[in-house]
Amino acid sequence: MIESKELQFSIGDRSLLTNFSMTFEAGKIYALVGHNGSGKSTLLKLLAQQQKPTAGNILLNHQSIASWSQKKFAQQVAYLPQQTPSTDSLSGRDLVSFGRYPWHGLLGRLNKEDQQYIDEAMELTDTAGYADRLVDTLSGGERQRLWLAMLLAQRTQYLLLDEPLSALDIAHQVDMLNLIKSLSKNLNLGVIIVIHDINMAARFCDHIVALHSGEMIASGSVDSIFNQDQLQKIYGIKMHISEHPAGYPVAMPY
Repeated sequence: MIESKELQFSIGDRSLLTNFSMTFEAGKIYALVGHNGSGKSTLLKLLAQQQKPTAGNILLNHQSIASWSQKKFAQQVAYLPQQTPSTDSLSGRDLVSFGRYPWHGLLGRLNKEDQQYIDEAMELTDTAGYADRLVDTLSGGERQRLWLAMLLAQRTQYLLLDEPLSALDIAHQVDMLNLIKSLSKNLNLGVIIVIHDINMAARFCDHIVALHSGEMIASGSVDSIFNQDQLQKIYGIKMHISEHPAGYPVAMPY
């Protein structure tokens, strides 16, 4: 599990995250929601060791992440930033193969087992057909599937995803979240995802964590978050809640 204990992050006298404490378990999908600038991406970067906290601590499997080597940590936690690196001249399989680098280093030779993990990751994400395609020629949805395949090839226990839906249309958003939900359940992956659409969070995630001005203001199951008082506290507007025929709640502003 990943545990954050009184986590804080500041730049100068500006606090971006304050006293955040929570436990994230494997096999569950956690949605981080809230206004822009509420601290969602900051929290994800701290959990991914992309930034160091100003105060507090983060534990991975009961051990402070400060004591983990970068290589060992990357074998447990995979992170996809909001702005993904350049993929110039990379094929789909080249991109997915980068997921094996935490196990071998950049100059390490991929062995038969690595190739098997790459094949499995591409099969799970239905991206085998893009193996020889240049990544930059693919659609946004196809590229996001390849990035997800790269994380799966890393064979970690946790996936940290910073707004993976931001550049996708509604059909590809649903497609991506269906895939993430299936992978979480079937592979027992803990997934922490920054997501703007509260209705998508309700439909696909197990637990919602709401942040406002760097503070956690709500945390719980979908049922516990989806009431008018909680949603008004999170978004600052009144919202009408109804039940979708498929069995999940839907919130709409008045």
